[in-house]
Amino acid sequence: MTSLLYFDSDTLRRGDFFRLKNEIRTEEGHPYELEDWIGRGGNAAVFRARQRITGEECAIKFLMNTGMRNTKRFLREVKLLKAMRGDHITIYHGTGWVTVRHNRRPKDNRLPFVVMELADCNLQDVMHKEEGPLSYERYAGQFRGLAEALAVLHSQAVHRDIKPENILVAGERWLLSDYGLCTFVNPDEEDLTLEGQNVGPKFWLSPEAHNRRLGCGDEINAASDVFQLAAIFWYVATGRQPIGIVTEDDWTGPKKLFRLLHRSLFHDCTRRPQNGGEFFTDLVDALSQ
Repeated sequence: MTSLLYFDSDTLRRGDFFRLKNEIRTEEGHPYELEDWIGRGGNAAVFRARQRITGEECAIKFLMNTGMRNTKRFLREVKLLKAMRGDHITIYHGTGWVTVRHNRRPKDNRLPFVVMELADCNLQDVMHKEEGPLSYERYAGQFRGLAEALAVLHSQAVHRDIKPENILVAGERWLLSDYGLCTFVNPDEEDLTLEGQNVGPKFWLSPEAHNRRLGCGDEINAASDVFQLAAIFWYVATGRQPIGIVTEDDWTGPKKLFRLLHRSLFHDCTRRPQNGGEFFTDLVDALSQ
């Protein structure tokens, strides 16, 4: 067990860490014991943990950089996790705040956290291990589940950060995860993206996201998520990323999936499936052929 929060081994070695001042207990009243560090994101760190009463293993994500905008993003991510349900969506267990003291600062601080299902690895880990495309039998059901998860998400938000590292693998399920960069469909929700801020995974950007970086004023939308997920499906089925202009000659997966994935990668976002719901319906039809 540990009582220290840190971004990674380097920050811990430098003495840049927080010490827990109280037990980890969710708003739902469930107590947790912190175990080893798992990984980090831009502003958060993830640890393995265990529910003290049931012994169930889980993951706890702590927001380490608690500026106002970062905190708002984190709490919106928690809100999405809490609201969504699906076999290919990360299971939410609870949320709360913990009091900590930085090793080099005299005052206590409060950090928000969220407790989630513990994953085994992410999809990029799987692809690196396999060193090539996966079999149809291995990915067909996962593609269907991830497309359905995207449809669920799109009823509330646009993801904007879909990449292999954000698709977690938990047992036999691939999970659409990490909603930190989501923008909500509800117009009453504040847009937390700063003017001119680059958004999205640089190696998996949709054309709209690339053009936005160039100052073209393009909007990242639900069809942008479809592009990113389709690009990952292409990568899983062929072992290659669909960069540039791709044709049927570049496709080495099952023929029945090419037309949908090719259309989902069109430069013109209006010619793609417009959201996760359309993509899911079209994918189910393609898989059934």
